[in-house]
Amino acid sequence: MDEEKLTDMIRCGNEEALTYIIETNSKLLWAIAGGILNNVGTVEDIEECISDTYINLWQKPKAFDPQKGSLKTFLATIVKRRALDKHRLLMKTQVIEFDEALASPDDDLLEYIIRRDLSDALYEAISLLGEPDKEILIRRYFFEEKPSAIANKLSITVKEVKNRLYQSKRRLQKKLFESEVFNDGI
Repeated sequence: MDEEKLTDMIRCGNEEALTYIIETNSKLLWAIAGGILNNVGTVEDIEECISDTYINLWQKPKAFDPQKGSLKTFLATIVKRRALDKHRLLMKTQVIEFDEALASPDDDLLEYIIRRDLSDALYEAISLLGEPDKEILIRRYFFEEKPSAIANKLSITVKEVKNRLYQSKRRLQKKLFESEVFNDGI
């Protein structure tokens, strides 16, 4: 559905438009809120953040400006703020172990979560490649071995290593863009 038409329908109070928005964006919002509230909040806390996001859109549809970005980005920003607020509130009531505090990332929490989710998706996609492609890819990009060293260890030609790397990267790209993490706009 066209975003401009969808926006007009929301501004007119069309419930079908809201239902469509909920159906198409819930996975993304769940991933964002769940990532932020993971190990801190409950499922109900996550659902509350997502519900508040949709309520915000329904009550203040003019706050969304299609000229400034997509509806998906608008909703993601709102749920991120809600989840971070909930996270701060929950953390005030919990005692943090000293070791956990030292292990927490210095970067922005959302960036940390996105990197972690992307890493998980990448590792899962690599695990589906099969041998020897999986081993070649890991040796080349994780251990930074040269194609000639990989070829010697696996008793294959350098050309075969390069061909398998090329094909594996293409298959990985396809698998990653088919995954929920990438489909949801993260």
